[in-house]
Amino acid sequence: MQKPNLFLVGQSKSGTTALHNFLAQHPDIYMSDPKEPRFFCMDLRQESYTFHRKKISYFSFWDEREYLQLFSNSKKEKIVGEASPHYLYSKVAAEKIYTFNPNAKIIMILRNPVDFIYSLHSHYVWIGYENAKDIKTALSIEKARRMGKNIPSRIYCPSALYYSERVKYYEQVNRFYDLFDNSNIKVIIFEDFKKNNHKVYKDILEFLCVDTCFVPEFTMINVNRKPRNYCLNILLENRLLVAAMKSVFPLRYRSSLGKVRGRVLWKKGPRPPMDPLLEEALMRAYRPEVIKIGKLLNVDLEKKWFQKT
Repeated sequence: MQKPNLFLVGQSKSGTTALHNFLAQHPDIYMSDPKEPRFFCMDLRQESYTFHRKKISYFSFWDEREYLQLFSNSKKEKIVGEASPHYLYSKVAAEKIYTFNPNAKIIMILRNPVDFIYSLHSHYVWIGYENAKDIKTALSIEKARRMGKNIPSRIYCPSALYYSERVKYYEQVNRFYDLFDNSNIKVIIFEDFKKNNHKVYKDILEFLCVDTCFVPEFTMINVNRKPRNYCLNILLENRLLVAAMKSVFPLRYRSSLGKVRGRVLWKKGPRPPMDPLLEEALMRAYRPEVIKIGKLLNVDLEKKWFQKT
């Protein structure tokens, strides 16, 4: 059994699922199935456990031996990896991964923070994690939520709803830069990845030191979706029901069952545009953070993300 040496650590709603699938197609790369073990974000796992008062199925892997079983089918691939977007937000995952494998390769994808927040909120609403269906309301009640008020019972952990914390890219990225050799870290800009899958994918293969001639099947993954029936979706997304299914079906079948469940519950649908006044307000609020992370990465992200063309 090979020890994983690649971690796609996030950001959520920024193409990690697509990249995971593209990498999994490469003959020199083995990616875990399921995609998101979430093993090293132990702070979020403990927060979830404390909030829900028991181990429900938000975090499935608590034991390292069980975690390593995810990679038991790997052969002689040069790269063995997994993709857990929670690792970027977690305050301890970088240190835990470094202790586990200090020579690991780290990949992260960063997205325009305004678009990211809007996409994340929309996703949380439709899967029942968020009870404030209007994003402006969700942002306005963050202070109350930090005091334990108005927290939806189905959210995996309360701090996931602290939207202003989710876009602190500099702090999140720097946790990895402070520990890992910088040559082992690759930061991808989501908009570049979306614009040119092929070029960014080839750059990643070079970073991983595997055959760069391989071309995967580039398919659209995790496009914006809406539930076919909201009430049915809420019912079947019940975590106790999901946990029961996981206890019945072996690990190797869970990913396929999840895909079938997704096709039954969801349909593709465009997301309405954000209110321009709110968008402008968020751009003003997030601009200092964007400038700071841009300087760290030596990329003019203010121009890339906030300059209207």
